[in-house]
Amino acid sequence: MSAVLRTIWGCWAALVVLLATTTGLAFVPLGRWNIVVALAIATAKALIVVIVFMELRRSSGLVRVFAGAGFLWLLILLGLTGADYSSRHESYIPNTLQLHETPVKR
Repeated sequence: MSAVLRTIWGCWAALVVLLATTTGLAFVPLGRWNIVVALAIATAKALIVVIVFMELRRSSGLVRVFAGAGFLWLLILLGLTGADYSSRHESYIPNTLQLHETPVKR
């Protein structure tokens, strides 16, 4: 078996193991750590795909810079989304003011 096929089969096996781990951990009550573990496993899967299948391991420096810039931009957008979500008050959610207002008697 060639080295390329061994790499592809190894990546496939790693992705299947990580998939089984994700599925198994979905049934384990970890409390607040569920999302942390799920995101860590998803990051590992994404790194396998990026390094092996997108061939960033063998690419030039310029391609790596642009891949890093894309990842940095994704982190900025996720950070801004998290900041927006955490800074919102309940009254800013659309259509909730009607639920809290008292009806006007005429």
